[in-house]
This record gives sequence, structure tokens and C-alpha cells, in this order.
Amino acid sequence: MALDFSFSREHEAWRSHVRNFALRELQPHSRRWDEEGSLPREAIRKMADAGILGVIGKPELGGSGRDYVSLGITIEELAAADVSCALIAWQQATHTHFFPGWGDDTVRAVYSGNCVVALATSEENAGSDLSAIEVTAVEDGGYYLINGTKIHVSTVPGADILAVSAKIVIAENVKPKMVLLRVPTNLPGVTTSVMEQMGARAHMLGEVHFDNVRVPVNATLGGAGDGKAIMYARFNVSRCLSPLAALGAAGAVLRETIDFSKKRIVYGRAIATNQSISFPLVEHHAKIEAGRLLAYRALVANDLGEDATADAAMAKWFGISTGVSVIQDCLQMFGANGYLRDNGIEQRLRDVYSFLFTGGTLNIMKLILVRQLLGAEYAGLRT
Repeated sequence: MALDFSFSREHEAWRSHVRNFALRELQPHSRRWDEEGSLPREAIRKMADAGILGVIGKPELGGSGRDYVSLGITIEELAAADVSCALIAWQQATHTHFFPGWGDDTVRAVYSGNCVVALATSEENAGSDLSAIEVTAVEDGGYYLINGTKIHVSTVPGADILAVSAKIVIAENVKPKMVLLRVPTNLPGVTTSVMEQMGARAHMLGEVHFDNVRVPVNATLGGAGDGKAIMYARFNVSRCLSPLAALGAAGAVLRETIDFSKKRIVYGRAIATNQSISFPLVEHHAKIEAGRLLAYRALVANDLGEDATADAAMAKWFGISTGVSVIQDCLQMFGANGYLRDNGIEQRLRDVYSFLFTGGTLNIMKLILVRQLLGAEYAGLRT
């Protein structure tokens, strides 16, 4: 790949647009949304009006048709203002883009902020290992009957339509196929409940139970047996977005800390003159920039249609671990005030912790890299 570290003028204009929007419309409400812990519908509508939810969507469906780099810029700038809204925007953009079969009307409704879609795939015994799912879909006269429970479902309660991963039970001793099914949350037999989480609370996290829920057999996202492949296709993009969100939030905290360190006077001088303060600040700046370059390099590879598996895994592991460490250190530099809710850093720290688990843990990223660099036989996973 050619080495080009510059953003286009269009990219920079889009960054300015999203940054100004986020500072104006999201940041002033971030603490309230965190305290309420419910899906911020007003923010979703405003993000739709700003063209954010359809950033990579087809123009004929109301999207902007931009590239993955633009999506990365969007998530980085949103997270600097509010991590929950960054998560919501990234999920709406990628779910509609990578999962075929929602229907044009649904996609238009998502881009206009009138519909929220969610991916329901995690279970009590199935997280990163998609082959371990236990929710079943049994064919019954032109319908599937869905039974089981999903956990850790983003934007639930609140989402209008789910993409539900299930195994199709064909017959005894026949290996089941995996399918993604389009399931409206208002169908009989669908019940949802909140799973209280530590951070990113306005983004919501819920449990969904399916009790003989009937959906047509043609309500598949892709074809029967394609469920796992469809979800994996999204990973190489989404694994670039979580580090950019973490680094966006961390960058905002770092800028606040630098400003504070210049103004905070102890023993007659600004604490920024102490190398125990200034050295970590510049080190964190360098690590944030390195993490951003990894993530954007992987997004460029995705835009070019190249395999970004290793780059995306590196970006996620390095970017998220960097984001967490930056915010932890900066919080301490504020002294006891950093621990107070009014400061706002503790919320960002809680929010960024969510990325340790979203779309695969950091250790899963390392296993991916072991397979890439050493070979699959050294990863300790079933092949």
C-alpha cells in the first residue's frame, strides 16, 4: 500500500462539520444522558439531520455515500463529545451497510432517525465464539419459530428491529446452519429488559428473550447459512471504529489536562513545568497519534478492498488500551478533583471501558494476530 498520511480536503471539511455538531448538540447533554441511562432519541434525530447516521449509506436511500475513512472521522469526533452517541452512530451506519435484507424503507428510516436497528448475537455461553450460539430457529409452515435469549444487545430496550443470529435446526445429527433474522421488537413473544452497565449508559445494553417468535422464512439478512460470514465481514471495519472512539475520548481528556496543567499552580509554578506531568502528557500524545494512524491505515485498506484483518486487530488492541491508560493517568493529574463527577473525566473513563468488550476482547485481537503472524496452529483455537 502506498504511504499517504494526509486527509483530503473533503475529509477535513467533514471532520469540521461533525466536530462542530458534536460540541454544539451532544457534549452539553452528555452527563444528563449518562444519568438518565436511556436511549437519547433527540440525539439520534439530530445526528440523522446532520447526515451522520447515513455517512456510508447509499445516496438513493438517503445516505451520503462516503468512505470508511469518513466513518472513522465521524466516530472519533463524536466520541470526543459523547461516547454513547458515537456507539449508536457507528452501529446504525454499519448494521445497515453490511447486513443485506433490512428493506429500503427500513434503511431510509434509520438514516432519517425514525428507526433504530440492533444486532442481537451474544449469549450467556456465546460471545466471540459465534459457533456456540444456542438460540434456535425451527421452520414451521413458511415461518421460523425463534426461541432463546440474547444478552449484551446494544440500543435495547429501545431498538425497533433486531438482526438476530440463530441456528437453524434441520434434523437430529445434522449440523445446523447459522442465520441472521430480521425481527421487529414489537412481535408477540419478544421481551426486553435493561442490563445495567458501568459506562456508555445512554447507548443502552439489554437482554432479549424470544418465546416462539414467528418470522417469515424470507426475513433473513443474507441467505440461510450466511449469518456468520455476514457478521465477520463487518469486523474489519468495526474493529477500527472502537479504537478511534477510545482515542477520540482520550484526546479530548488529554487536551483538557494540558490546559489544566498550565493553569494549576503548586508551590508557585504551573504543574506543567514538572517533568512527572509533562513527560506523560507528551508520551500519551504520541501514543494517541500512533493509534490513530493504525486505525486509519486499516480503514484505507478496507476502502481499497484489501485484507485489513491484521491491521484492524492491531488498531483495536493498541488504540483501546492506549485510550484507557491516557484517561486513567489524566484523571490522576487533576488530583482529587479528577475523581468528582462534575469534572467529567470519570464518565469518559467508564464509557471507554466499554470498548474492552465490544466486538471481541483485546485478547481475541491478540489471538487473531497470532494466527496471522505465527500460524493458526499456534492460536490454541479450533480450526
